[in-house]
Amino acid sequence: RVCSPESATTGKRRQGVAAVEFALCLPIIVVFLLGVWEVGRIVQVSNVLSNGAREAARDASLGQDNLQTVASNLLAYLQSAQPTAFGQGHTTTLQSPTISLPANTTGYTCWDNTANQELFTITFRDITTSTATDPTAMVKLDHYQIGVQVPYASIGWSSLAQITSATRIYVAVDWACLRDAPFQVSPVLPAQ
Repeated sequence: RVCSPESATTGKRRQGVAAVEFALCLPIIVVFLLGVWEVGRIVQVSNVLSNGAREAARDASLGQDNLQTVASNLLAYLQSAQPTAFGQGHTTTLQSPTISLPANTTGYTCWDNTANQELFTITFRDITTSTATDPTAMVKLDHYQIGVQVPYASIGWSSLAQITSATRIYVAVDWACLRDAPFQVSPVLPAQ
């Protein structure tokens, strides 16, 4: 096959086009992949929060543990499910909430003393009996809600708040109190 001098010159000019196109497209591809990675991380943590909130609601449903114990159990669950996001091995304290809560709602904020940041805020609201401020004050079949909130800053890998106005992930679970009603058992069988 015979090449003309004109086609040889065109081939030399085209050799760098692929490298230039790749250099122009690479930042767009990297930003897209990082965005997908960040959204995947948020979905993963949201699923862990949903499971943790259900475990906390189940724990509170017996009416034997106060909200502080439920929050401590939730912290243990979250740290085992997501060690890097929830400060496994760090010293933590439960304190009054750092956010404002709706009426008839109580809660605690779990604060990571080592990283000096909020890990999560757990809230409790008895929908049936608004005066009950703790799971131990519930009665059988009370309808209540456990909420868990996490700031994006403690779980995200990018500054998502700059893209959206949302700054927290919030999960709420509705549950019913399963506390047993007291009853008497006669130790003697009736005579026939």
